[in-house]
Amino acid sequence: MSLNKSQKEAVENIYGPMLIIAGPGSGKTRTLVERMVYMIKDKHILPEEILVSTFTERAARELSTRITNRLSDSNFHLESVYIGTIHSICLKIIDENIEYSKLKRGYKVLENVDQKFFMFSKLKLFKDIEGFEKFFEKKSYFNNWKKSEALLKWFNRFTEEGVEGKNLTFLGKAYELYKFLLLKENRLDFSMIQSEAYRILKENSKILEKFQNKIKYIMIDEYQDTNSIQERLILLIGSKSKNICVVGDDDQGIYRFRGATIKNILQFESKFDEECKIVKLETNYRSEKDIVKFCREWIDSLYWGEFRHSKELVVPEEKNNDRTRVVKMSVSNSEGKWQERIAEFLIFLKRSGKIQDFNQVAFLFRSVRNKKIVSLAHYLEYRGIGVYSPRSNLFFSRKEIMEVIGVFLYVLLREENRIFNGDIKLDISDYYRDCLNQLEKKFRSNEEYRNNVEDLKKQYQKIDQKIGKLLELYYKIISLGEFQNILENLKEGVLENRVLYNLGILSKIIEKADILSKVSDLTEENIQKITDYFFTMHLKYLKDSGVDEYEDIKEFAPKGAVSFLTIHQSKGLEFPIVIVGSLDAAPDIERDDEKDIEREFIAFDDFEPEYRIKDFDFWRLYYTAFSRAKNLLILTCVEISKGKYQVPSLPFKSIYERIPDILSGELDFKELEVDRINDIDLKESYSYTSHFLKYKECPFKYKLDKIYDFQRIKSPENFYGTLVHQSLEYINKKAIDKIPLNEEELEIDYYLGYEGLKKSEGIFLNKDILENGLKQIKEYVNNGFEIYSKAIEVEKELYVLRNEYLIEGKLDLIIEIEEGLKIVDFKTGSSEIDDENLDNYINQVKLYCYLLKMNTNKKVVGGEIYFVKNNQKIEIPYEQGDEIEILNDFDTITNKIKNNEFSEKRLSPKKCLKCEFKNHCFGINML
Repeated sequence: MSLNKSQKEAVENIYGPMLIIAGPGSGKTRTLVERMVYMIKDKHILPEEILVSTFTERAARELSTRITNRLSDSNFHLESVYIGTIHSICLKIIDENIEYSKLKRGYKVLENVDQKFFMFSKLKLFKDIEGFEKFFEKKSYFNNWKKSEALLKWFNRFTEEGVEGKNLTFLGKAYELYKFLLLKENRLDFSMIQSEAYRILKENSKILEKFQNKIKYIMIDEYQDTNSIQERLILLIGSKSKNICVVGDDDQGIYRFRGATIKNILQFESKFDEECKIVKLETNYRSEKDIVKFCREWIDSLYWGEFRHSKELVVPEEKNNDRTRVVKMSVSNSEGKWQERIAEFLIFLKRSGKIQDFNQVAFLFRSVRNKKIVSLAHYLEYRGIGVYSPRSNLFFSRKEIMEVIGVFLYVLLREENRIFNGDIKLDISDYYRDCLNQLEKKFRSNEEYRNNVEDLKKQYQKIDQKIGKLLELYYKIISLGEFQNILENLKEGVLENRVLYNLGILSKIIEKADILSKVSDLTEENIQKITDYFFTMHLKYLKDSGVDEYEDIKEFAPKGAVSFLTIHQSKGLEFPIVIVGSLDAAPDIERDDEKDIEREFIAFDDFEPEYRIKDFDFWRLYYTAFSRAKNLLILTCVEISKGKYQVPSLPFKSIYERIPDILSGELDFKELEVDRINDIDLKESYSYTSHFLKYKECPFKYKLDKIYDFQRIKSPENFYGTLVHQSLEYINKKAIDKIPLNEEELEIDYYLGYEGLKKSEGIFLNKDILENGLKQIKEYVNNGFEIYSKAIEVEKELYVLRNEYLIEGKLDLIIEIEEGLKIVDFKTGSSEIDDENLDNYINQVKLYCYLLKMNTNKKVVGGEIYFVKNNQKIEIPYEQGDEIEILNDFDTITNKIKNNEFSEKRLSPKKCLKCEFKNHCFGINML
């Protein structure tokens, strides 16, 4: 399909500021892809001069894949482009300029749960600030977890709004303390990623100038969902070239609760002295005409004034018909009948052949944790209809999770706290009782399983030998009973493998408990303390706050299941049939105390009338929901007309009454055609060390590590390797910047790096190992001058498109000599290794030479392996063609991974003894 007039205009205008208003289904992603292709192929703009930001990781990967496909016949280097989410791009800016950051190398980014645990662990420090009790005086029911979350809500908002300057109120002092504590522990929360990148550029004119000279073209997708600090960052980077193109739809601005402001897209053109071109993509290629008409009527039912870009939403000629495609499907005053009607409709669609798979249908709600919605999901599953609802807060109620927790309770609670057949002396929640009851039922039906758990319990009732952390216990537990068969599962699809994905998530939760408890081994002295923390704080908090199940960015609509999604979760997606619920909702009303705090800290510029914001946000939210539908849009609810509580609520009432019931006859099922789910084209990336070699070593372990993300039991050896590599990177960056090496600074950097890694990984190294590592680093400085003095790039990421996948590699060091470019690959071990490992190392360097050759116009002459432990190196010459056999092997391995060939177990018994899954190999029982 060729570009329409507006799309072509957007593609070919690349100089100066431009705002692209892209309505739903208007071909926005295609326009962005073609714009980049036009810039690179027609205007000969270098890829490294372009920065492209998207809202989600899925969108970034889809964009990268489509651009790579379009430019596969040209000399396009994907790694040259700054492409990703704003957060990932900001992390790249921080990493490339870490010496100018308030952070140190090895810093850790706290994800949402990490941030809450961090805040909770420090809450006692905030209680010492004057005003703490008064701040929470009207929230006396808040426990410490709730208080931590309440403070974080405001801290995140302040960061996203770019709040600067000290405020002497309690909240102002608390915010300053929070930032101080994060930096003290070399940590960064998700909100601060952008502000730190902005600060680095703003306060260092040379870095900013260098970055501006490099980045000459900027494209920002979903601009309506950017926040204040993101806008400042984008305008700062683009202030020199002014070639800033932003794309979005103000009607779909739904992330105000995360700090996003619609002001950015509505006032974008006013930020420039020169003319800002505005292009509107108004042709909806996604939805039927009746759906587009309904969306237009919904958005136009509210008076917007100057707070919305005007749009004329239309459909292409082939969809210009008057068929009914928006209906309602509801019942009066009976939740049971509502569930039954929905189930019968879905079964009818499938049996009649209107849909080939239930994944062609998506349900959208404001929240999928609502009891009514969870009950509907359970009823549909009871009727044989699969439901994919990863954010319904069902993780801890899954059978496999409850059983594992039940075994943890049974094994770790000492005899004086026996649960079965005796008094309960531990203050245990109803949930834990349910876990134990489920385990007891399992015991009654499986005597062998009970005996194995009893044997495991004996090991922990009196610990007299090294027994490891909680994660070691976890892997012993999942080697018992039915878990053995579950781990052998070779089914395809997210839903079919939900148990395995959940067990992988649980391994992360348990590893996090190990790190937070800061204990390297369970002992007689600490087991009670660790057990108390694990059950009464760690698991309890996660259960109360909720843990999401696995979501695959490729398989967003798993086969065999309808999708239950939040409206926010559905952003950027489309489905053939969309059923929108939550018609009992109404615009949220902000509490007066929250308004007071907002006015005190955040400059309100009277952009949108305060009293109208709640209505604006509500209409945008449901407009986003309605516009996800391609072939059929259904509104559904349990109608209630008596009393004050009415469903549908007032905002929906007039538009709901105008649409026909699904069985009124106005919807002609005979002419209804339902599209299949479109697969998202995302090419997978594979590396030599993390994928190729790991699969060759053991396909079974690869499956559990890489596909289901089971956490490895981290060893001091791996930790040591990371520390040494980190220091080598520091030395080589200094060399590139022509900064003299100072031995004292080197020592300080080395030990600071150790402290940062120790906190994030929860692993300790003894004094001798630490000193030996520093000695090896110094020997490299003394003996490796001919290497690092010629360094030109450090930790260089490279990609090469290979058939249907990408080969990726991170090169430790690239040096330039007279003959051309060389790669240096550092190994922290000794050069005295077996032939197999040496061959793997040599092949890795040759493959990296190939990657470099494909990403540069300079000659690549080879590489060398530098063994840090004994200061030895091996030269690896490279000639074009050396990589052919390696690439053929790569093709074979990636094809096996794609085809789910993971049953083979190749580890030797010796290696198997060190593996987390040792009890699944060779019949070894290590309990």
